[in-house]
Amino acid sequence: MKTTFALILLTVPVLLFSEADTVGYLGVSTQGLSDAMRIALEIDHGLLVEKVHEDSPAEEAGIEPGDIITEIANERIDNYKNLKEAVRSRPNERVAVNIHRKGKQLKKTVVIGVRDKSKLRFEIDIPDLPDLKVILGTKELKEHIDDLKQDIERLKKEIEEIKKNLK
Repeated sequence: MKTTFALILLTVPVLLFSEADTVGYLGVSTQGLSDAMRIALEIDHGLLVEKVHEDSPAEEAGIEPGDIITEIANERIDNYKNLKEAVRSRPNERVAVNIHRKGKQLKKTVVIGVRDKSKLRFEIDIPDLPDLKVILGTKELKEHIDDLKQDIERLKKEIEEIKKNLK
């Protein structure tokens, strides 16, 4: 769960506060490959596609859950950061995506989607919590961050009060 939050907190500001008005998107949810998966699949890099979002560039190109994305536009994909960098800088570009599917290497052609950075949609899967789907613009996100900061400060004060009472 901590890894999920760290990933979210690090990637959201980069996308929302970049200078570009639009960013590219592929429309997949991915997972890194464990050492055991790499050995079993006889593959040394890539990201496992867990979900292909409806009406996304990935769906239109024929990418499927269970595929392993190994390259996008001749850029090696080792982790989520590589995938994000390869996709977000190429809105509306036609690129080759190399995938590993059931022991075979395939090449798909994908036209990277375009999203306005102020209307990015975040789908976050966090274990032990109900599905959380948030659509936030930059202004709304800042308001929510301010609310969270206030909540954190309030909780810090409550913890300090509890510590004093325990002494």
